[in-house]
Amino acid sequence: MKAPTFEIVAGTYEEFLLGYYFVKKPAELIQSFASHDHSASIRSVAVCGNYLASGGADDRIIIYDLKSRKEHCMLTHHNTTVNCLKFTNNHSHLISCSTDGVLAIVRVGNWQLEKIWEKAHKGSTILDIAVHSSGKLALTLGSDCTLRTWNLVKGLRMPEVWKKIIWAEDDTRFILYGGKYTEVWSIESGGVLNIIEHNGKVTSCVWLTDDEILVGYETGEIALVNVNDSTKNIQTAHDSRVKAIAKYSKWVISCSSSGEIKVWSKKLKELAKHNSGCRITCLEIVPSLKIKEEKEEEVSEVVKEKLVVNEVKKSSVVVEVEGSDDETVILNDMDRLDSSDVKSKKKKHKSEKKKQTPIDLKKERDRKRSMSM
Repeated sequence: MKAPTFEIVAGTYEEFLLGYYFVKKPAELIQSFASHDHSASIRSVAVCGNYLASGGADDRIIIYDLKSRKEHCMLTHHNTTVNCLKFTNNHSHLISCSTDGVLAIVRVGNWQLEKIWEKAHKGSTILDIAVHSSGKLALTLGSDCTLRTWNLVKGLRMPEVWKKIIWAEDDTRFILYGGKYTEVWSIESGGVLNIIEHNGKVTSCVWLTDDEILVGYETGEIALVNVNDSTKNIQTAHDSRVKAIAKYSKWVISCSSSGEIKVWSKKLKELAKHNSGCRITCLEIVPSLKIKEEKEEEVSEVVKEKLVVNEVKKSSVVVEVEGSDDETVILNDMDRLDSSDVKSKKKKHKSEKKKQTPIDLKKERDRKRSMSM
């Protein structure tokens, strides 16, 4: 496989976390992983360097190491569904929100809980969170119809339809969307710059340039919208509701509730598509990373063409034959010594002894007597 340009990570209702590599030439999507570590639907995913965080309806946040492709740790400080996760831009903290109105900040690295607000929106569900690039400002949107900026101001009263917040790249504007409306806000003026009305319900949105946003609708259409004059360029993207839209470099990625994932150019020309077979709930983009490969224990048989056998000193076995003072039988350990060999040696010695004549025996006795004198 050719080197991927980036990786798409999607959470699903079926509890799976799915990954897909996008290969530029030829343009195609190739599945990179599938993880089933959650016990309920996954509601949010976020990426920070080598770490990927996923939060779900099982009240848990699971942190993955993208280099080793393993689960790094699990956070369990929430008691209800974790519906939004965001890392700060300096990769120092992870901010999480849940449906019971709890807002929590965890330090990246040791994953210690540093701060928790039990009733950030007076106990109401926190719908979304957006973190400023400085890491010093965060906006939370709650079901109590308030928008709160943390560490600076308390918040603004907002209509009930708003569901999401997205910062612009200039860090001075953000958009709120929900229902059939999208509003462009400025923190410099402290008010609304433009209100854009749509024909259908807005389900997702992303900034493309300083003047344009890409909007996804419940009908499966997407629209390129100018935030200054509200002009729209609408086209069909999916057969079902557009669930999420993301931007990476010069590409746009969209997914539908039916599980279809598509990669587009900025001019909205379709480049690649893939159907995951699951109902997608959220989407995140991972830059191309070098995956750390594990060193497996290699067990192999070494076959040599030429065997070099070192000479080994042969051990020997000395067998003393009964009835003889000076005769010994020396055998090699390679000669397969057994009891029959020993017996044959004894028999041979006895037969030789029987062949001696009386005269020979007398001469032998005289020789020994003369030696003793």
